[in-house]
Amino acid sequence: MRTQVIVMLALAAGGCGFHPAGGASGDDDGADDATVADDAAEGTPDGATGPDAADPDAAPGIDAAAPDAATIDAAAPDAGVLICPLGYAPINGSATQYRVVEVNVTWAIAAADCNDDDDLSGAANGRTHLVVVGDNAEKIALTNQFSGNTWVGLTDIAVEGTFQWVTDEPTNGFPVVGQRPPWDAGDPDGGTSENCVRFKNSFDFEDKPCTDTDSYVCECDRYAPR
Repeated sequence: MRTQVIVMLALAAGGCGFHPAGGASGDDDGADDATVADDAAEGTPDGATGPDAADPDAAPGIDAAAPDAATIDAAAPDAGVLICPLGYAPINGSATQYRVVEVNVTWAIAAADCNDDDDLSGAANGRTHLVVVGDNAEKIALTNQFSGNTWVGLTDIAVEGTFQWVTDEPTNGFPVVGQRPPWDAGDPDGGTSENCVRFKNSFDFEDKPCTDTDSYVCECDRYAPR
């Protein structure tokens, strides 16, 4: 009996150190155990809730894992990884991605459809727009992906005779107005009545009325539409 009393006194003085899985109040979800595990991994004393000793700028009571997770989530844009909406894919390993739409619509409807694609996916960091053909190599790559008359993102709506792409992507003046190829023979030739550009069946550029209806190509890259 005396031995039992001594053991009970020792436990009372030192604390049992054991709690049910639910904690003392029955509603602990195990956060204490996770904190101890985190602290052990980071070299801080078990059960410490203050700033991480290795990171004096850390705010008291904030788990160090949260900033780490945020850094991982934000890493893709910083690393240069282009994330495009579903339906876009590279062509022959291209850096940008494309979506070919075989539906005949006006140039304005095509531009609007391409522009809002990146709004449909919160995970996308690329910008979408009617295709901007930066050089002859890109033009050749695209012509193997579709057939028929196809809108591209080139127009002289703003200033007659001055053709501009729908983004600020540098193209070094491509396509030079009137140069054949990439323009079709005699194009551009429509004056104020033909202000939008498409790939002709021959895959050269030609200006046509923006109210014509053709298929179109959307592009996803780092450039936002104007």
